[in-house]
Amino acid sequence: MNLRRLLAAAGVVALAAVVIVRLRTPAASETTPGSARPTIAANSSRKNGGGDITAAQLVAKQGTRQVPARKDLAGQPAMSAPDPAELSTTERPPLADRLGATGFGPDAEPGIVLDILNAYRRSFGVYPSGEDNRQFVNALLGANPDQLPFIPREHPRLNPRGEIVDAWGTPFFFHLNSRSSIEVRSAGPDRAFFTKDDIVAGRKSSALGQLDMPDDLRATN
Repeated sequence: MNLRRLLAAAGVVALAAVVIVRLRTPAASETTPGSARPTIAANSSRKNGGGDITAAQLVAKQGTRQVPARKDLAGQPAMSAPDPAELSTTERPPLADRLGATGFGPDAEPGIVLDILNAYRRSFGVYPSGEDNRQFVNALLGANPDQLPFIPREHPRLNPRGEIVDAWGTPFFFHLNSRSSIEVRSAGPDRAFFTKDDIVAGRKSSALGQLDMPDDLRATN
């Protein structure tokens, strides 16, 4: 009788020990301090905002950012001229050599500058832009996505301020009508803009008139 009681008591103790061990052992899905965090499979899903989303979609959603398009970069104002060492070619752009060359008179010069701007647009899909002549010229010198020069830095029609000038030494005036239309204007021999002797190439903007032109370009008659 005593032996049976001892065996029964031993069985209860063993069962209790098993239960205690199981309670203290962490589940396979749990992590202990210092252990590696579980990874999420690419095709696993989790609730996000009330709907299922895969881990790959979550990473893409959180990590995606807008990258400017090439033509958007080309259409940004070029605040400074490029370093000559960074240009993609050392070849002299032949189109620019027509500006001021024998056989091309002052009346043809705005058209030549427009041809240079059109070459830029064919390369990048947009015209260069800027608040003044110099910023347009910076882009033509090579401050563009391809570091491609359309005017050589030593061109005789570039003044010390980095502006491209007409036959009378006045910087050309550029008016960007749209991403696909630009006006190139020479002040002509009187060196005053928006007078009768102006020479214009490109589509004229009807919105640009005597009332809204920059003050420093107004004719003083």
